[in-house]
Formats: sequence, structure tokens, C-alpha cells
Amino acid sequence: MAKAIAQTYSVAHDYRAHITATILGLCAFMAILYATNIYKTVFATIALENTEKQVASLSSTVGALDAQYLGLSVSASPTNLKSYGLSQGKVSAYISSPASLGSIALSGHEL
Repeated sequence: MAKAIAQTYSVAHDYRAHITATILGLCAFMAILYATNIYKTVFATIALENTEKQVASLSSTVGALDAQYLGLSVSASPTNLKSYGLSQGKVSAYISSPASLGSIALSGHEL
């Protein structure tokens, strides 16, 4: 038993520098991974906040345009449209349906 302990101690003593360097290297690698992940998380959070600000800005702009549209659509009348140079369209040709069509076709339903 003493011989096995002595042999294990001598092997560990011979490779102590390699074991220590490996452990320190792994710790440094994990620290770099941790810092990279923290940087990515902070960058993604900042990008998300900027996107949310843009969405809020666009939403308020769309709301203002919607209110303008509703106001203009309520005030639209033939007399108001004439002030912009618009006039009511005239039908230049009318296609009548033949009398041979059934009652379903005349009512607008398609089969």
C-alpha cells in the first residue's frame, strides 16, 4: 500500500506543472467564454431596447395618421372633393346580362 501511495505521489509530483497549467488554461478559457456571453447578452438587450423605442415611435406615428385619416374620411363629401378638382365618374359602357341566365346567376352567386 505504501508503495502505491509513493508511486502515485511521484507521478503527481512529476506532472504537477502540467496539471496546474491545464487547470489554469481551462479557467482562462471559461473566463473568456463567460465574458463573451455577457457581452452578447448586453448587446442583445441594448438592441432590443432600441427596437422597442422604434416600435413605440412608429406606433404613435401610425396612430396620428389613423386619426388624420378618420378625420378626413368623415369630412369627405362631393362638395369638398370638387374643391380638389375631383368629380364623380361617369359610366361609359354598361354590360347587361342576358335574360337566359338563371335566377342564381342574376343574384350574384357563383356556382
